[in-house]
Amino acid sequence: MGYREEEYDLDTLYADFLKLADRKGQVFDYDLEALMHFANLRDEDDFFKLNYLSVQSGSVMATTSIKLQCGDEEKSEAAVGNGPVDALYQCIYRVTGYDIVLDKFDLTAKGEGEDGLGQADIIANYKGRKYHGTGVSTDIVEASGQALLHVINSIHRADQIEEIKQNKLTETV
Repeated sequence: MGYREEEYDLDTLYADFLKLADRKGQVFDYDLEALMHFANLRDEDDFFKLNYLSVQSGSVMATTSIKLQCGDEEKSEAAVGNGPVDALYQCIYRVTGYDIVLDKFDLTAKGEGEDGLGQADIIANYKGRKYHGTGVSTDIVEASGQALLHVINSIHRADQIEEIKQNKLTETV
């Protein structure tokens, strides 16, 4: 990844990696970079959080409205789409301002019966870099939103890391 050994403590990074891997199941390069710069990275530290979700769907179009926590500010948005997930994603894109290309979207059932969970897994592209997101809920629209917000929070952290790296470069010049 191009970092010098004096820029991080390998033992601490490895311990944090194991905790994150246990929680998420998968750890990607951008997760490792975030661990290096943000000690004790937790889901509670996510910048974007879904506070409210309302969906109306029929045979013609779907409408979604959301309230999204963006740091200390809550923003509301509504959108129509080809389906409830499309409408939700349009809301999230508008609020966050990220220009994301969705490369892959998978929805699978976890468990059986009425209380079974739906798991949404996505791969998204942002500025040429792939990001992975996962969401799990009894509501597949909510699971889909969680997956996209997982991606967007990873992008947000990556942007913060890039800013830190640029500041360090400026300081050394």
